[in-house]
Amino acid sequence: MLFFIIKLLMLALSYKLYLVKKEPYFSALLFSIPLAIVGLIMGHELIGVFIGSAILFAIAFVCFLLMSKLPSGMPEYSVLGVTAVIVAFVI
Repeated sequence: MLFFIIKLLMLALSYKLYLVKKEPYFSALLFSIPLAIVGLIMGHELIGVFIGSAILFAIAFVCFLLMSKLPSGMPEYSVLGVTAVIVAFVI
């Protein structure tokens, strides 16, 4: 449950950074690296943390890349919402 909350919090913080910098790569890194560190602290296996972090980075990068191509407003929020659902419940 704690990791679930941390994932959503990091997604919100990386979205806030995306709004300021408009760089999908940096925002996706800010999302995946702290989650990898938390996963290691929580005692997960190293290979599992690396694979999970790579998957989360790819999902976040695609999300922020799509948001950079779409206009502001409802399309941007719908991409963020779908990403939040994928990150929260699938992975």
